[in-house]
Order: sequence, then C-alpha cells, then structure tokens
Amino acid sequence: MGLVRKTAALVAALSVLACLMLASRPAFAFPWMIREGYTGCNTCHADPSGAGILTQYGRGMEEVILRMPYKKDADPGKTGNFFFGAFDLPDQLLLQTDARNLVMTVIPNGSPAQLYDYVMQLDQSAQLKLGRFRMNGSIGYTPPTQEWGGGGALAASLTDQPSSWGAIVARQYWLGLDIGKDEEFLLRAGRLNVPYGIRTLEHPFFVRSVTRTDSNTGQEHGVSLAYTGEKVRGEVMAILGNYAIRPDAFRERGGSAFVELTPSTKVAIGASALITHADVARSDLEPSLSASPIFRQDYALHARISPAKALVILAEVDALYNSQQLPGGGTSNHFGMASLLQVDLQLYQGIHLLAANEIYNGHIAEKNAYNTTTVTAWGGLWWFFAPHVDLRVDFVYATGSAPGSTPTSPGSALLAQIHGYL
Repeated sequence: MGLVRKTAALVAALSVLACLMLASRPAFAFPWMIREGYTGCNTCHADPSGAGILTQYGRGMEEVILRMPYKKDADPGKTGNFFFGAFDLPDQLLLQTDARNLVMTVIPNGSPAQLYDYVMQLDQSAQLKLGRFRMNGSIGYTPPTQEWGGGGALAASLTDQPSSWGAIVARQYWLGLDIGKDEEFLLRAGRLNVPYGIRTLEHPFFVRSVTRTDSNTGQEHGVSLAYTGEKVRGEVMAILGNYAIRPDAFRERGGSAFVELTPSTKVAIGASALITHADVARSDLEPSLSASPIFRQDYALHARISPAKALVILAEVDALYNSQQLPGGGTSNHFGMASLLQVDLQLYQGIHLLAANEIYNGHIAEKNAYNTTTVTAWGGLWWFFAPHVDLRVDFVYATGSAPGSTPTSPGSALLAQIHGYL
C-alpha cells in the first residue's frame, strides 16, 4: 500500500505541475444532446465520458445547435472559438475560461427565507495534445467562507485550509495517452471524474451527491481506461483516493466502471458500479455513519431517450450499500436507493423547459438520520440566449433532508444562475 500511495502522490504532483503550467477547469455536460444524435461525449468534450473542456467541434455545435439562433446560418464562424475568435489557437491547444454565479433563496418549512449569493465557478481550463499524448487540467478560485463543507470546495483545494482570501482549487488534472488505430482508447492518470451514472451539470441531484460522483468536486485521483466505439462506450477506473482530503484515513480507494450501449442514435442504456473502502467513514457527508472503516458500494442503471427531437428523458436508479465494522464489534449494514427522472423539453432552439423528480432513502429499514424517504421535485427554465452565455432559473421542493440536497431540509428553494465562458 505504501508504494501505491507514493506512486499516486507522484502522479498527482506531476499532474498538478502540468495543470499549473497550462491552467484549466471542467465545464458542463448536457446528456440531453442525444436529441441531436450525439450519443457519445468525446466528439464535443476532451473527457471521453463527458463534462470538462470543449473541443473545437464542441464549440461549433454550441453555436449551431445549442444557443438561440438570431439568423439562419449553419456556419458557426469564429464566434464560438476561444475569446470569441480573437485568438487563433493551434489545433493542439484547447483553452476555456468559465464563470458561474448562483443566487439562491431557501425557504425551510415554517421558517423565514434565507438568501445566498455564491460564486460557483471562476476557472481556467486547458488541454495540450502532442500526437497521442495529452496534458489536461483546471485551476480556479473559490472565495472565503464558501462551500467549505465535506463535499464542498475543500475536496478540490490545493491549499490545506480555507483562509481569509479564499482558496485555489483544481478539480481535474491528468496526463493521457490515446491508444488504438482510431484513438478509440484513452489511458489517463491524475485527478479524474469518476466514471459512474449520467454525467450531468446538476451536481446536487441525489444520484450524484450520495454516490459522490458529481463533476463539481467528486473527482478522485487514480488511473482510468476509456473506450469509445460506434455502439458502445465505457470507462473503468482504479481509485487511489482524493489527495485533497486529509487525513489519509478518509480517502476512499477501490474502483468504478461505466458502460453505455446505444442501440439507436436516440436511445442510450447504461450500467455502472462503484466499490470503495476507507479506514474512517465520512460522517461530515453522512452524519448517521460511525467513525469506523467502511465499504461503500453503489450500482446504477440509466437511460437517455429522445422519442422526439424536442423531448429528452433521462432516468437513473441507484442501489446503495454501506457496510461498517463497528468499534464495539459487529457489523452495521445500510441499504438504500436513489432515483432520478428528468425531462428536457426544447421549446425553441436555445430555450429549455426542465422538470425532474428525485427519490432517496439512504437507509431502508434502518432508524437513523436518513431513515425516511425524501422526494424532491424540480422545475426550471434554461435560456442559451447569447454566444458563450446562458441563464437558468429553477424551483425545487423537498419533502425531507438528504446529504447534498437542495434545500438541505424540508422546504423549497429558488435558484438563479448565470454562466459565461470564453
């Protein structure tokens, strides 16, 4: 284990160095792009499983088929390029700057409303590809007193503790090698998104937060091998732990795997599995867990279906299992489930109406912090109204409390966020 940890630390250090030399950060993932016949992710994203910095082709598609059109022109021109085309980057280099701000009103049942203003993202991303070799990474800033919970920015921080000036965060940084005649395989090492479930922007969704597989701060250090074929894509990852988390006892080690089949250009069906072990459970993420070793297992089935071009249905069901050896002897086993059903209706190109339903029970038949079933309903409007800019408004209602949920207790929340990128 000592050799593994030293090797992982060396990989992480080299990746951080590459990241700092290039500057970078992951962007967004739209699984509902299947409506356009894009079943895979590597066409538009550098990350073969989606999310992160856009490729040049992905930037063009943003202009042609994603944002609201104001003229009939299928040629994206240079508007979608980095910095609106002011700079002609070499083909080997990808750059992306992201800024996202969130204003949120939380209204707990029977309590006064609370207003929050969060700088969600101030990041710079980059990828340099030399032949079959890639260096990819991100670096950004998080203001002080913000998102410092167990699942917050500290999980991606390059600094040990928050300070009065905030922190530098790096959500992704990796070295990669394209393999195969058509570069259909990608071998990577560094801090990576965990291959599991639907890769989506909405990181508070239960299926992402309770499985700790979101693309915001759920990345882990490790090694992965991804494959992208015409009808099948998948990725397997050896998880070596998140080295931004201290002490070492909290770091989860194990593996994750993801596979998705596309029987048609409008249907994708997938399965995922994740198994990890930590010497001490993260009670800051899950208060009902004791401070003892834990095996965590999650298994998921998901589907992305577009019965009509205007409509996309996303669904995922997760089986959750935690097993702990208790300090006084004996074993505590927790069985749970999480599910997501999301509908995206494109009213007009660039204008999306969204609705989602979530169900979560973290400990079925167990009496502890999350022994009841929580149901959450989402409704939202997403407007891609200008090049590189989008605006989103969501209303969320939750019947109970759950880790990582929005709101965090029974009640409702109104969220408005604006995102821009260069």
